Amino acid sequence: MTFAVKDRHYTGTVSCGNLFLQSDIPTAPVVRWKRADATKFYTLMMLDLDGNANGSWPDPVAAGENAPVRHWIAGNIPGDLLRGTGYVESGSDSAIKRMSVLQPYRAPHIPVVSDRYGIYLFEQTKRIDFAALFGPITNFDYSTFLDTYQLGDPKASNFFVAIYTSESPFSGKPFHGNDVSGLWHQGYGKGNLAPSHQ
Repeated sequence: MTFAVKDRHYTGTVSCGNLFLQSDIPTAPVVRWKRADATKFYTLMMLDLDGNANGSWPDPVAAGENAPVRHWIAGNIPGDLLRGTGYVESGSDSAIKRMSVLQPYRAPHIPVVSDRYGIYLFEQTKRIDFAALFGPITNFDYSTFLDTYQLGDPKASNFFVAIYTSESPFSGKPFHGNDVSGLWHQGYGKGNLAPSHQ
């Protein structure tokens, strides 16, 4: 998964817990997975795992009252597309037009501090006729969603941390890279969804 980071002052590749300034990732990333089965379809899900948490990275804090927050869900993504050029939400390819975008990409919007975002790929057993999603994006009952469509456990997952920025982020100090993958929360990069509040 790769974001087109604004101004290209650091890499846009998501890598198990690296950091992004929320202002640098306003548009959906390209999603690729070289191990996808070219004959299968996949569902992509992106969740804010913190949702108004009372604290932020690097301190371990409990999820907030809004978690999990639904930020992006797309289904019927062809495996051969994931293996090749990758899924791009704004693409004009005919295969993309046959996919189901249930929740268009919603960029991180954090009022303060930082939130973790989990990205999951689920392998479908067949093409799915998804129903439209209604209601608030907060407190998303992903367990029921996964059960309804028999999606099971994720086949691939990753996560990143988006940091709140103001007009003068970090008191004017420049942002030097975003790799903290060896420091914390690595379990969210291993396919584990956060506990549901439902």
